[in-house]
Amino acid sequence: MQTTESGDSQAAARPGRRAVLAGALALAGATLVPDAPAGAQPPSGIDCRGARFVAVPSDVRQVRFRINGAWADPVAVRAAQHGRDDRRAALSEPLAVPAGAEEISAGNGAVGLFGPPLAQPFRAPVTTSYAWGFPVVTRSGWGVDESLMTWGAPEFAPAQLITVHHSAIPDGTEYSDYRDAVHEIFRYHALPAPDGQGWGDIGYHLVIDPNGVIYAGRSTGTATEPADASPIFEPGSTLTRGARIITAGHVVGANTGNIGICMIGDFTHHLPSKPALHSLDIVLARLCTGLELDPFTQVQYTNPVNGNTATMPAISGHRDWQAIAGPTECPGDFVHGALPLLRGLTEVG
Repeated sequence: MQTTESGDSQAAARPGRRAVLAGALALAGATLVPDAPAGAQPPSGIDCRGARFVAVPSDVRQVRFRINGAWADPVAVRAAQHGRDDRRAALSEPLAVPAGAEEISAGNGAVGLFGPPLAQPFRAPVTTSYAWGFPVVTRSGWGVDESLMTWGAPEFAPAQLITVHHSAIPDGTEYSDYRDAVHEIFRYHALPAPDGQGWGDIGYHLVIDPNGVIYAGRSTGTATEPADASPIFEPGSTLTRGARIITAGHVVGANTGNIGICMIGDFTHHLPSKPALHSLDIVLARLCTGLELDPFTQVQYTNPVNGNTATMPAISGHRDWQAIAGPTECPGDFVHGALPLLRGLTEVG
């Protein structure tokens, strides 16, 4: 979700490390929230039982969890570095809820809790699009609630390049059905604060789960006319050079013309599964071939909406955009390190 897209979103501020943490935060322009006195109750506690991950207002720097009746050490919070170009993040990057956690305290801030009802298991074929040469489970196929899609009128622009992400949190292991992870990412991106970032829709064009199933992300239509059969591209398009894509919300400041693909998982310490990498390879090969993108070329990217420019690989990782979007570890060290190999496979087709 890099929906979270952070590598370790639960670095603890332990005794003895406080001065180091305070100095690091100061360099980042932030301040350390004082701990509650020993044995004291934090200012507020919100029931987080049943939640799989949480997000807090963007100005909150740390939270605490009550686990088995005791308040644990503070947990640092990371700022979100993805989203719409015209709307800054309202919430932090997601934080995983520790096992046994009963309450969370974010000072006096509101808390977004994510843990929707589980999707029904796959028992029959779901609606799938084959428009671009690879199977994509459509939004109706994974069961999106289009009434929550409030992005506004769709905006399209010629595709310029592709950016790869990882979700980090959720990483998919929380669910028996990976569609639940897609639902969680959608809610985290789409719902208004404090229940979500308030972007009105999922920020990625495609999401790939560990089984290699590819899901449609950002809507190419409206809540009343979803355009289910045409993920990524403007309805009625053909996959050719200059084909127009829907503007999404995965790299702040550089979304127009930028295709965002998210791998479900945290790939800081390991590679994605073979099925997931195979699907990513197929998607990259089909898109690059159709759009006539040389996967090894450097693209002179220009955002026609806000004027941002950058020289970027045709297939980049989220962290490559730090000069525009800010610091992030997405898509994880192992996926980012695999991008040269993926570019080579894409060139071969």
